[in-house]
Amino acid sequence: MKFCVAMGLGDPCMQSQPVAARDYFLACYAVSLVQGHTIKGTIIKYNTVVHYLKQAYSLFEKRKLPFVSDHSYVSTILRAVKDYEDVKGRRRMITDSMTVWLIEQAEKSGPDSAIRAIVDWIIIGRYSGFRSSEWCQESQNKYARIADWPGNPSMAVTRNDFGHLDKHERRIHEDKLSSTETEYLDILWRHQKNGDNGQRIVFARDKNNKKYCIVEAALRIRTRSKHLGTKDHEPMGVYKNKQGRTKFISTAMVTKLLRRAAVEVLGLSSNDPEIKLWSSHSIRVTAANLLHRQHLSDTFIMNRLRWKSDAFLCYLRNTIYAANSHTEKLSIKLSKKDMHQASYRHLAPHKRIAGGMHTAKAA
Repeated sequence: MKFCVAMGLGDPCMQSQPVAARDYFLACYAVSLVQGHTIKGTIIKYNTVVHYLKQAYSLFEKRKLPFVSDHSYVSTILRAVKDYEDVKGRRRMITDSMTVWLIEQAEKSGPDSAIRAIVDWIIIGRYSGFRSSEWCQESQNKYARIADWPGNPSMAVTRNDFGHLDKHERRIHEDKLSSTETEYLDILWRHQKNGDNGQRIVFARDKNNKKYCIVEAALRIRTRSKHLGTKDHEPMGVYKNKQGRTKFISTAMVTKLLRRAAVEVLGLSSNDPEIKLWSSHSIRVTAANLLHRQHLSDTFIMNRLRWKSDAFLCYLRNTIYAANSHTEKLSIKLSKKDMHQASYRHLAPHKRIAGGMHTAKAA
């Protein structure tokens, strides 16, 4: 009933509306469920969404109102949810609310603390789509090296790989670095998984929200790594532990923090299987989704996040933001057929959900 009120509906069964409108309404309800707008306020899976829909369908059945149209709005949403759950090794993005929580926790911590250091890298990763190997380590005590390169240099980015530019795109010497003068961050990827070694990408300051600014985060990372004693050719992903020792940020630490954020913000229990869908790789997943949400082209996303193919599309699966966009774009354009409810027949009980999905797939 709360959902009906939010939709501005007096009669949840919409008796005066054509069947296509009811189908669309139920699709919106399905999206709401995917977003976690349930009784307990928790994220639910496909089978539970279907159960909720069956309860809604019973209201229409009691009043003998048809609710499945040729548009198959509900089937489209359900298929997206099912396809997402069937993806092996998938990862969840870091939601906006999780990001807010992470930044709030970082601001409560010391400038060299693990959480402050990790969150700074998450901020950069939202822009750059850093792979975990490009900034953090498997161990807190040693760092990965490029074995087949002369001198076996660091796999992860170093201070030598960060360039800081002023508003005229002139490189600022380290002795003159300041938050007020630095407008751009120029990142050099000496070594990449895709083989495009030596690639450079420039990122601009966020003038509207300093908390999310990649330039500010990069300056903090550079400053932290320097006064914690790392050398210019060593990884910058470091923090100071409780014993005052400098340690490398590990992928396990990142994963643990992201899963804690999911528990605190999304209402999940710590032993929920869904928790395992967040890992250090979620940062790259988040970067792809953020650009996609702004309706930027596939080519733009590939170029900015350093893909050589459209493989990133597998990351753009069932997020609440995709669900929102899906609902916004599904506009009902009623045909003459839609306006005549008599032209629609009731599906048999065993076909109302599964049958509707098969029909959509066949189309």
